[in-house]
Amino acid sequence: MSSTAPGPPRVIITCPNCQTRYKLASDALSAAGRQVQCAACSELWYATPSFPKPAAPRRDPEPSEDELIFRADADTLFSAADEDMLDASFLRAQAASSTPAPDNDAPESPDPAPEPDHPLPSIDRAGNRARIEALARRRNGMLAAHPIARFRRIFRIGIIALLVAGIVAAFALRTEIVSAVPQLDGLYRLAGFKTNVVGLDFTEIKTLRTTQNGNPAIVVNAKISNITNRITYVPSVLVSLLDSDGAVVYEWTVTPAARNVLPGDTLAIDAQLIGPPQGVTNIRLSFVDGANGSAAGN
Repeated sequence: MSSTAPGPPRVIITCPNCQTRYKLASDALSAAGRQVQCAACSELWYATPSFPKPAAPRRDPEPSEDELIFRADADTLFSAADEDMLDASFLRAQAASSTPAPDNDAPESPDPAPEPDHPLPSIDRAGNRARIEALARRRNGMLAAHPIARFRRIFRIGIIALLVAGIVAAFALRTEIVSAVPQLDGLYRLAGFKTNVVGLDFTEIKTLRTTQNGNPAIVVNAKISNITNRITYVPSVLVSLLDSDGAVVYEWTVTPAARNVLPGDTLAIDAQLIGPPQGVTNIRLSFVDGANGSAAGN
């Protein structure tokens, strides 16, 4: 007992002139249809498969920005003639060549109509591209004018302004920031910005080599300036003698004559060392906490 595999489902098309019916396999017609000729009356018509009408689309309760824009856009880039021309060109390009099979009660399957001798109408690609570009520009303009787009644009500008203000404040208030978080001092120095946590600075540094009682001596004179707007405590000063490579050869501390300096005022200090070591080329002044070091050439 032999069994045959069921073939593809069949559809029936009807000649619009003589009402002759033809039974065809479902794969004989593409989704776009094809042009056929009636074997009985030689009528040419374009047979297309029938599809059930699509259900009415449900309205989106939360439409996107694109959908809102296109709902509001009453303008059309393509006329009805343009759309018909594009549809006809697409259907002719997609039409498949196949022969429909007749059913038992119908005459022979109609032969496909011969291809026309004249060429297919050309598509104005440049015009279509210009229309698409115009649509894109108009869409972008409508999106930019949408309230949500304006809110996002203002929000982005505000974020950028806050970032810029934060960066400016981080460098303008770096002394206060380092005073609160000393670990950030290295980060500022890495970025090339010095921080003055003590609020004092060395100015008018002078170095003199001399002799006292026949022994060589180094005398250092400098002023300590208060660069803050408050009374500042003056710590002890560390005097370091450096060689040509910047290495410390010898150092000692000097206690200032006064411990407090008024805002914008200066305090003079004097330091001397009898019998300094050999190879000293530079002198560096700093406070005992290591901040605000200043070097003076010998």
